[in-house]
Amino acid sequence: MKTLVLGKGVANDGVVMLLEEENMEYDYLNLDEIKHYEYDYVIKAPGIPYTEEHIQKFLNLKIKVITDIELAFLLRKKFYIGVTGSNGKTTTVSLIQHILSAKYQVVACGNIGYSICRALVEHKEADIFVVELSSFQLENAYIDLNIGVLLNVHPCHLDHHKEYKDYILSKANLCKNQSASHYCVYHMDDPLLRDIVKNVECQKISFSKSSYLAKCYIHEGYIYYQKSKILKIDENLASRPYLLEDAMASISAVSLVNKITPKIIKEQWKTFQQIEYRLTKINDYIYNDAKSTNPYSTLAALDCFTSVELVCGGYDRHENLACLKGALSKIKRVYAYGQTKEKIKAFMEENAVECFTFEDLDTAFLKAYQDRTSETILFSPMFASFDHFKNYMERGKYFNEIAKKLIE
Repeated sequence: MKTLVLGKGVANDGVVMLLEEENMEYDYLNLDEIKHYEYDYVIKAPGIPYTEEHIQKFLNLKIKVITDIELAFLLRKKFYIGVTGSNGKTTTVSLIQHILSAKYQVVACGNIGYSICRALVEHKEADIFVVELSSFQLENAYIDLNIGVLLNVHPCHLDHHKEYKDYILSKANLCKNQSASHYCVYHMDDPLLRDIVKNVECQKISFSKSSYLAKCYIHEGYIYYQKSKILKIDENLASRPYLLEDAMASISAVSLVNKITPKIIKEQWKTFQQIEYRLTKINDYIYNDAKSTNPYSTLAALDCFTSVELVCGGYDRHENLACLKGALSKIKRVYAYGQTKEKIKAFMEENAVECFTFEDLDTAFLKAYQDRTSETILFSPMFASFDHFKNYMERGKYFNEIAKKLIE
């Protein structure tokens, strides 16, 4: 059997490691290196769309096209917890991994930058793999997770999926093929998620901030799971609504795993380190939210403040900014930079919010710093980083550097 590993990068570097361990024959090529179509399987990089010309030809020839997550499931039978959503994936994956590590060998992998196939090769003795799953990986995927976690779905990545319905269908693949003995954790307050899980065969585990009908709910300042008091909602959780949702999703997932008790959850929560560049505090009035790559993530950040000087901008993936309208009263001024600066300016001025444009992040932040009186300076890009930076981590590190230099 001959396999084509198509598209060089982090995900497929891991694929190659796993194929070599299995002594399987393969070619590892980029799109422009394809010479023929005589393969039994194609394992494509997640970022290559199914509409791409070569992919369409493989499909027309009835050649199976999959991604790294499906290969992992085919070659390694393990206990998998998969997490997807437009926002909150990395925090939820990290929190689940941290709680479970009290009793198990657990590896966090997938879209967090550590590929699932590489993780399977390097951690053979691990008990549980907690996998962050992007819509790119889930597109057309046939998988059966032990536990799937569906956080939220908002219009994102429309440069890849073209239509919102395609993006929704890709996210729905998280639970679409789960067996009756497995579980799907979902946010019951979201009607779209309720619709996605309506006809699945797996067991549905709901969490909600507003209803006692959910398995995981809030009552008198505590998070409960199936009538057991789990975690007090402290100031950190209360002031960060997005983190509260991630915590409830994580509690719902880990409570399905043997040996994990409310006491363990409570103790592990105390030592959990929040994700870097997700509303990271630099000083009393500057916050680095470089992990924000869509407007809904910035909306979640704005919920945590009352008055903001917003620094934002990045690479356009056809995002619609309309979701921000309900939070615009919190924004005093906007400082937009990068590829999307004119798009941001047009939206803000249409909604009577003052907006300045800049060529780069340095000058945008400097102007916000000079203009600030008592407001919070929030760096929450709400777009991908690819116009100026390799990824959000590089962007976050850079902002830390220029902010600290200016403060000093």
